[in-house]
Amino acid sequence: MEEKIFQQFQKMIETTMVVGDIFADSIANGSKTLTDSLLEGGTIFTCGDQSGILVTNLFCRYLTHGIDIDRPGFPALNLNAQSEGFVQEDRYSSLLSMHGNKVDTLFVVSGGGNSPALIKLLNSAIEKGMSIVLLSSGRDEALVECLGYTDTLITLSDLSPQMVTLAQVQIAQCMCTLIDNKILGGM
Repeated sequence: MEEKIFQQFQKMIETTMVVGDIFADSIANGSKTLTDSLLEGGTIFTCGDQSGILVTNLFCRYLTHGIDIDRPGFPALNLNAQSEGFVQEDRYSSLLSMHGNKVDTLFVVSGGGNSPALIKLLNSAIEKGMSIVLLSSGRDEALVECLGYTDTLITLSDLSPQMVTLAQVQIAQCMCTLIDNKILGGM
């Protein structure tokens, strides 16, 4: 039993090292996009599907309440929480169409599978002229095709499904720390 526990934690450590090594530039670019949006008076909209719902809830919470330091909240809105109980395919995109602006950024975390609701959401953000940061999983080709040249993509499709969520949480935590450091001067 102890050997299985050790192996599981060893796998988590290896995943962390791979993500930090391979995606450092993309994480930095995504954090810069998010930070620039906040500094311009924008709002960060978050949305996810499957396990990505948990990650975007956590990410939004970190933005509005802080992660490492006690600070005033940054403007962020989780579209999953705002559309809870609705099942329409346009539930996220209609909210973004009502509330999103060009200076805002959309942070999306996909659990994989080209969610039609997320595709509509990305298209709505594009129509608004918003920046997009996408953490994708396996089978997200249609989501990835929506992105523009200046958007940030972090694709975790090479990781095992059980490690994708771990990596997504770590990336979200890292991005929030980078945002805090940039806006608050490295506190």
